[in-house]
Amino acid sequence: MIVKVVRVRDVAIIDMELEPCADVFTFRIEGREIQLCGKTVVLSEPLEEFRKGLLVLVKTPFFVECEGGNCVAARVNL
Repeated sequence: MIVKVVRVRDVAIIDMELEPCADVFTFRIEGREIQLCGKTVVLSEPLEEFRKGLLVLVKTPFFVECEGGNCVAARVNL
C-alpha cells in the first residue's frame, strides 16, 4: 500500500489506498503506525504530531482533528 504524507507545522495531508469504513470514524497515530478501519499501516518514518489535517482514502476526502494521537475523521461533502 502506498501512503503519501505531507506535513506543514501542525497540519498534515495523508493520502492512502484504503477504502473508507464510515462517514465519520476515529483512528490512532502512534510513532510509525496508523490504526484505522481495523487495519494497521506502518510508515517508513514516524509521523510527527499534528492537530488538523486532510485524510484522503481512495479519492474520498475527510477532515481530520487530532489530539495526542487520537484522531476523528469526517467525510467532506462536496
